[in-house]
Amino acid sequence: MRVTNLIQQRNSVTGLQLNLAALERTRLDIASGVRLRRMSDNPTDASQVVRVGSSMRALDQFRRNIKIGQAKVESEERALDNLTNTRGRAAELAISHASSTATPETRLSVKAEVDALIDFAVGLGNTRFGDEYIFSGTRGSERPFRNPPGPGGDFRNLLDASSAPVNPSGGIPLEIGDGRFMTPNSNGTEAFLDTNALRALYDLSQALGADDVPGIQNSVDAIRNSVSSIQSLVGRQGARMNELDIAEQQIGDLELTLQTFRSDLRDTEIDKAMVELVGKQTLYQAAMSATSRVLGLSLANYL
Repeated sequence: MRVTNLIQQRNSVTGLQLNLAALERTRLDIASGVRLRRMSDNPTDASQVVRVGSSMRALDQFRRNIKIGQAKVESEERALDNLTNTRGRAAELAISHASSTATPETRLSVKAEVDALIDFAVGLGNTRFGDEYIFSGTRGSERPFRNPPGPGGDFRNLLDASSAPVNPSGGIPLEIGDGRFMTPNSNGTEAFLDTNALRALYDLSQALGADDVPGIQNSVDAIRNSVSSIQSLVGRQGARMNELDIAEQQIGDLELTLQTFRSDLRDTEIDKAMVELVGKQTLYQAAMSATSRVLGLSLANYL
C-alpha cells in the first residue's frame, strides 16, 4: 500500500482530534466533578446509578413512613397516659365514696365528675391524627366511640352492614423497609374495650347514681385492673418506638452505603484525573510535535 502525503495528513489530524477529545473529556471530568454525565459514557455504570437512584427514592419513602409511625406512636402514648390519669382520679372517687360516711347526695355529685371523666375518655378514644382516627383500626376515617353510650353502656360507634355495633379492629400497616411492615397503633378494641377502660367508668357511674355501695367497691378493682392493662399497652408502644428508631438508623446506614457506591460510579477521582490529564497533555504535545514534523516535510527537504 502506497502511503501518500494526504493519507499522512488525514491520519495525523485524526490522531490529534482523538487526543484532544480525550484531553477535553478529562478536563470536563475535573471541572464538573462528575465523570458519568450521559448513559453513553459508560452504559454499565450508568444503569447501576439509575438503580441506586431508585433505591434511594424508596428509602426516602420508608423514612417518611417511619416519621408518620413515630408521630402515631407518640399520639397513642399521650392518649394512654391521659387515660391512665382518668383511672387514677376515678379510683380515688370510688374509694372515697365506697365508705359508709358518704351519702346518696355526695355520690350523685361525684357521679357528675365521673360522667365528665367518661366523656374525656371517649374523647381520647376518638383521638385523631390528621384526618384519621388512630383507634379506629382499618376504618380510620370513622369515629370509633360515642357518648352517651347505647343500651347497656355500649360505647361503640362503628356499625356493620346491618347497622349493628362492631368493634374497631385491625390496623393500617406502614412499610418501614423493603418488605418490612409494622402497625404503629393499637386499635380501639385493644386500648378501650379489652382493657375495660370505658366499661369500668360506666359501671362506677351507674353504681354512684344508684347509691350501690357494693357496686362502687367492685368498680375499684375493675378500674385498677384496667390501669394494669393500659400500662401493658404503653410498654408495647415503647417497643414499637424502639423498632421505628432502629429502622430509621438502618435506613440512614443503607443510604450512606448507596451514596458512597453511587459516588464511586459517577464522581471524578480528582487526584487520579489530574495525573491522567498531565499524561494526556504530554501525549497531545508529543503528537503535535510529530505531526508538525511530518506535515513539514516536502520534496525540498530531500533536494
